[in-house]
Amino acid sequence: MTRPERPRVRTELGRDQTPPAGPEHFERLGAGQAALFLGLGPDPALARDLAGAGRTVYCMEHPDFKSQMPPDWASALPRTWSWLAPGDLPADLLPLCEIFLYRPGLRFFPSFWGPLFARCRADALVTAPVEPRTAILPGDENGLLVQELAATLAQAGYVVRVLPPGEVAARIPERLRRRTPALFLSVNFAGLDPLGETCHLLREAGTTVAAWCVDNPFHLLSGLRSPYWKDMPLAVTDASFLPALKEHGATNLLHLPLAAWPEHFAPASRQPAPAAEGLEGRVVFVGRSAFPDRDSFFAGCAPPPEAEQQARAMLRSGQRPGFHWWAQRLDIARFWPGNEVRRAGCGADRAGLAWRALCLEAAAELPLTVFGDPGWQGMLPETDLRGPLDYYGPLAAVYRRAGAVLNVTGLLLPAGLTQRHFDVWAAGGFLLSDACPGLDIFPAELVREISFRAPAELPALARKALADASWKGGVAAAWRECIARGHTYTHRVAALLDWLDLG
Repeated sequence: MTRPERPRVRTELGRDQTPPAGPEHFERLGAGQAALFLGLGPDPALARDLAGAGRTVYCMEHPDFKSQMPPDWASALPRTWSWLAPGDLPADLLPLCEIFLYRPGLRFFPSFWGPLFARCRADALVTAPVEPRTAILPGDENGLLVQELAATLAQAGYVVRVLPPGEVAARIPERLRRRTPALFLSVNFAGLDPLGETCHLLREAGTTVAAWCVDNPFHLLSGLRSPYWKDMPLAVTDASFLPALKEHGATNLLHLPLAAWPEHFAPASRQPAPAAEGLEGRVVFVGRSAFPDRDSFFAGCAPPPEAEQQARAMLRSGQRPGFHWWAQRLDIARFWPGNEVRRAGCGADRAGLAWRALCLEAAAELPLTVFGDPGWQGMLPETDLRGPLDYYGPLAAVYRRAGAVLNVTGLLLPAGLTQRHFDVWAAGGFLLSDACPGLDIFPAELVREISFRAPAELPALARKALADASWKGGVAAAWRECIARGHTYTHRVAALLDWLDLG
C-alpha cells in the first residue's frame, strides 16, 4: 500500500514546498519523562513512534501549517496529547521534557519557530551569564574590517574573539556553555546563517547581535531566508538606504560610514615600499574591475540595452544613475525577499564600471598608474597597469608617495564612500574624488577643493594637484585634521557601542 502524497505548504515567504517526513528531520534535546513536539511534520504516525508509549506529550504547530494539512492529519494524533497555544512555551515545562524540534518547520515559518527553537537550545546550552565588555567578531584574519574593529574594540576595553565565519555555527553552542559574550558584531552578515539560527540563539542567551552592512544592504539581505534581520540592529554605510529598509520592516537602524584607521595608515607608521617608488608625479588609481564572483551573483540579471544606453548618457554629463535610479527604471518596488533586487544592482554595477572607465580615460591625459586586476586590460587607454596591492601591505606607502590618488565611487552605494576617502588622508596622501553624495558628511569647503562632477573636469584638477605644492599642502593638512577629529574607527566604534547601549 502506497502512502498518500504529502501536501505542499505555502510558507511564510510565499513559497510552496513539500514538508519532508522522517526521523532525521527531528532534532532532539533534553531527557525529560514527558515529550514536547515543536512542529509535528506531515506524518502523524512518525510523531507517535518518536513519542513512544505511556508518556505525557505536549505539541505545538504553526496555525498555517496545521490548516494546510489533510483533514485526517490532526485526528490521527492521540487525543491524550495536549496542544499548546502557538508561541506559548511555559518555562517550567522545558526541564520536564524530551524536546523534538521539527527542523524543516524553521525553513517554512522562520519568524515563528526561530525564537522558539532558540529558547529550547539556550535552555539546554547556556550555563554562563553575560560577560560585560566581551565581543565575538566573525571574520578571517585579513577579512573586511576585522583587524580595524578588533583593535578598536580592544581599545574600548573589550575582550575580542575573532571566529572564522564558517565555524561560528559549530562553535557558538560550545562557547555558550563557558561564557556568554555581550556583543556579536557581524560585518555584512558574516557568521550569520540565512535562517537566523545563530542570531536567535545568541539573543536568547542575552547577547546583543548587530550587523554592519558595508556593502549594498539589499544585496546582503537577498541571501537571507528569514525576516530575523528586521528587528536586528543594522548599521549601514550609505544613508540613502534607510528609507527603503524601514519600508521593508527594519526597526533599528544607524547610519555608520566607513572611517580611517590611523594606527595603520599614519605617515610615520610605514617605510616606503618598492611599489611606491617613482609615483611622486603621477595620478594613481587603486581598485579592481569587479568584485569577487560578480558574474555568478548577477547571473540572469543583465539590464535591458536601452536602460544601459540611457545610463551611459547620464554618466557623460556628470549624472549618477545609481542603485535607486535603476530600481525605479526597472520598476522594482520590493527588494526582499528574493533576488529581484539584484537586477537593479547589476545595472548599477555595470554603470559604475563604465563610470570608472570614463574617469580613468580622462585621467590618462596625465601620467597615470593603475594598480588593479587584469580585468582593466582592454577597458583603458594604454597606461601603466600594475598588479593588485595588499591592503595591509604597501598600500599606505603608495597613497603617501603618489602625486595624487584618484577615487571613483561605485554606484551600488549611491551615497556611500570608499575607504580611500579616509585612508589616503590618514596616510599623508592627496585624494581626488568624484562628487558623490556621501561626501556630505565632510565640510563643503573641503569637498569643493578635491572633487569633480564630470570626467572632463578631472584633468585640470589633477594638474593643479601635481603642480601647486602650496595649495596641495594646505588642503591636505585641513583634510587630515578633519579625518582625525571625527572620522576614525575609534569614533565609529564609540557611536556603535552608544547606539547599542554597550558603551
